[in-house]
Amino acid sequence: MKKTLLLLMTLSLFACSPNPRLDANEEFERLYVALGMEEILSSFDGEINISPEKFLSEKLSDLPENQKRIFIESMPSKIMTDPININAAKVVFKTKLLSLLTAEELKIAADFYSSNVGLKAHRAIIEAEVAVSESLD
Repeated sequence: MKKTLLLLMTLSLFACSPNPRLDANEEFERLYVALGMEEILSSFDGEINISPEKFLSEKLSDLPENQKRIFIESMPSKIMTDPININAAKVVFKTKLLSLLTAEELKIAADFYSSNVGLKAHRAIIEAEVAVSESLD
């Protein structure tokens, strides 16, 4: 009887937990909207004119150079010559963020970038990245 009572009390504590389990996909979508990624990516008219080899090389930077080269060389030539699709870019963006951040961290980032300070910081970061890019050209 004591075990049953203890089990019921424990289950009721979990049921009343103030922290409902966060959905990482929902939090990603909130962050995606807060960052204005849809507008940013759609400004490329559905394609980014970047070399797929360069793009893959950057995305695979964690791999040793010989493994990266083998992977890139194994890609069909059509993939390597076509511009990168924006829908595919969102999938890569989402996959990478979900691998690096927990649902809680995504929530915190989405909350921040949805605030006035977060929006201002995001715009400032973009402007700073553009300035750096222009200075390197």
